[in-house]
Amino acid sequence: MKKNIIEEIKSNLKLLLKIPVISWALYDLANTSFAIIIITIVFPVYFTNIIANPKIYPPNFGDLMWGLSNGLSMLLALVCAPIFGAIADSSRGKSKFLTVLTLICIIFCSSLYFVGPGKIIPAMIIFILANFFYQTSMEFYNSFLPQLSTRDNTGIVSGFGFSLGYLGGFLILILTLPFIRGEFKEANLTNIRLTFLVTSAFFLIFSIPSFVFLRDLPFQNPEEIKTSYVVHAFRKLLGTLRNIKKHKNLFIFLISYFLFSNAFSVLALYISIYAKNTLNLSLSEIVVLFIFGQILTAFFSLFFGWVTDKIGVKTTINITLCIWIVIIVLVATLITIKTVFYMAYILAAIVTGSTLIASRSLMTFLTPVDREAEFFGFYAVGGKFSSILGPTAFGVISFLTRNQRIALLTTLFFLIGGLAILQLVKVPKERTKE
Repeated sequence: MKKNIIEEIKSNLKLLLKIPVISWALYDLANTSFAIIIITIVFPVYFTNIIANPKIYPPNFGDLMWGLSNGLSMLLALVCAPIFGAIADSSRGKSKFLTVLTLICIIFCSSLYFVGPGKIIPAMIIFILANFFYQTSMEFYNSFLPQLSTRDNTGIVSGFGFSLGYLGGFLILILTLPFIRGEFKEANLTNIRLTFLVTSAFFLIFSIPSFVFLRDLPFQNPEEIKTSYVVHAFRKLLGTLRNIKKHKNLFIFLISYFLFSNAFSVLALYISIYAKNTLNLSLSEIVVLFIFGQILTAFFSLFFGWVTDKIGVKTTINITLCIWIVIIVLVATLITIKTVFYMAYILAAIVTGSTLIASRSLMTFLTPVDREAEFFGFYAVGGKFSSILGPTAFGVISFLTRNQRIALLTTLFFLIGGLAILQLVKVPKERTKE
């Protein structure tokens, strides 16, 4: 028994040390900088408190416009994701799409430096474009997972990526903390904007290995393409939509994933705003808390990647969604002191990676061979559509009620609905080849 465990550890280490796997995981480390600084912590608070200054605009107007900005960018990504995926599969161009989309995202991310107080329209336009290219690039990053792993080790590979991703979150927060210590005083706003340039540089540097070493595999079942890749991709996409009944479990899972992803989208976009404006935490306190959370999540992502392979993806998702329901109830209704919020955040940090790892792994099991980018495009659609509905609903409810706690409670509907529908998904024994 002990020998088997040692052999398993050696086998997993050998897999994780392969250059393509390391390069793939480093991309997670790289792109997490954008997710942390631009989507979750610094830019959202800067947007709602400085760009959409409450002294100029109505109360909670920043919440509304932030939700709409994210919703518009996600709507664009929602439309384009399956098309891009189908084209990439048809042309074996996943690596090219990943490189180009990432570089464009980085350019727009750095452009946020030039957006000052009150410039709400330029800020929205730049963020919408930056987030659009970020979200579409993630589709191609995720679609490499099936070719880098097998059914027996998908969880550990996925967990490795998430672990490095949260390590990236830790590093970018450490790098930007000196710029943030001065908070939102007028004299420190330039330093706040410098964090956007630091994020862009970090994203670029650690993405380079994926640009160089990630390559598409040859077709296992090559098909003759007599038209342009674009036309062929559209036909292939329409064929997938017509034959969706053949992939019943995939379709059911995407509905479930769409529902519970709404909660994660709301938390990603509004948790820092909620902590600052409802709980009165300083930006430095939020950053320090997130630094601690990144360490926890990095460790537990790798651990839960291993656990997912042992107990199964569906069981893992079931357990973590139940924990998320408890977290939302704590954050939205019971928190009156910072200590309780810290405890809820720590619990969230522990289970965040496991939920995402198991979801991505289950999607891998349900995806037909040679259709990875296309079907992960539909997976991206679920996440992107949830990023339209959930955050927009939060923004509208917060603006109308002037109460972020009430807005946060709407996420319970999405979590409970997603958990219920997930029970209808049957995990296949092996991937299909059509």
